[in-house]
Amino acid sequence: MEQERIIDMKSKQINIKKPMVKKTYYEILEVDKKASQKDIKSAYRRLVMLYHPDKNKLPEAEEMFKGIAEAYSVLSDPGKRKQYDIDNEPRNVLLRNRQEKIWQIIREQKQREARTNQMLWEFQEQERIKYKEREKEAMNIMYV
Repeated sequence: MEQERIIDMKSKQINIKKPMVKKTYYEILEVDKKASQKDIKSAYRRLVMLYHPDKNKLPEAEEMFKGIAEAYSVLSDPGKRKQYDIDNEPRNVLLRNRQEKIWQIIREQKQREARTNQMLWEFQEQERIKYKEREKEAMNIMYV
């Protein structure tokens, strides 16, 4: 989803026409996936100054500021960045989605089994009660 922003640097005001919803940390920091640590740091500093809640009074500014800080904390650490890139690689995302669907099917199946077992147990308990009642009646008939 493309975003429209009008930034007036003289008055340091931002008018946002569409909600700022971005999917990746690279998009949040507005850098390329192959950006250097220096590029990431400069983008972070620029965006932090722009969206800092003390300087920007828009309601979305605080949320954006937090998102920028989170993105920077991951992308500035080489280990975290590598893991983030691996986790968000398209084929890994597809594989994870498939695995989640499979686990969802398994959870639903186990829930159905549990409900069936509960119903079976309740039925058997009712049958036991009926059997004991019939047994009592038979004993009462025998001793009357």
